[in-house]
Amino acid sequence: MAVAMRRHVLHPVLAALALLYLAAMVVSGAMPVQRQLVRFEAKGLLKRVPEEVKRVELSRGTRRVTLLRAGETEWVTPDGVNIGAAGLQVSKAVQIMHNSGPVREIEAAGLVGSDPAPFGLDPPRLSVKLYGRDGDLVLAASFGEFNPEGYLQYMRIDGNPRLYLMSRFVGGEWAEVMTGAEAR
Repeated sequence: MAVAMRRHVLHPVLAALALLYLAAMVVSGAMPVQRQLVRFEAKGLLKRVPEEVKRVELSRGTRRVTLLRAGETEWVTPDGVNIGAAGLQVSKAVQIMHNSGPVREIEAAGLVGSDPAPFGLDPPRLSVKLYGRDGDLVLAASFGEFNPEGYLQYMRIDGNPRLYLMSRFVGGEWAEVMTGAEAR
């Protein structure tokens, strides 16, 4: 009888403790920590936050396009023409440069004696220059050919002797921006 009485009291006490714990979490604002989740960290080659990029210059062959930030996802040509929905794609491409890091980095020493032609960087397929608020050059990247498997694209940063292998969607996003801007 005593054991049954203890169980009879134990369940309401445990329920009350659980409610007190939940009330304490609500009052303190504490959320349970999910230790199995990894906090996101941007690993892209663009170290500044994307919102600081105010001008983008793209070049492919002899064609050049300059775009100026007019809002969070709004971009205009130098003469003030809004590029419309394509502005979202420009902002996305800048964000990708900030978030998406290289799959592989090849040091300059690893390139000694190799033929640079297969990389397709002389001349590049596409060049991208990103400028900050004060007009300072933040990042200048050249995209070349795809690797033999076609999943990665060679990229070089101006002033950096390394060769980077990037996921093909990084350069692909910029190529789509260039194509869309040229169509305007």
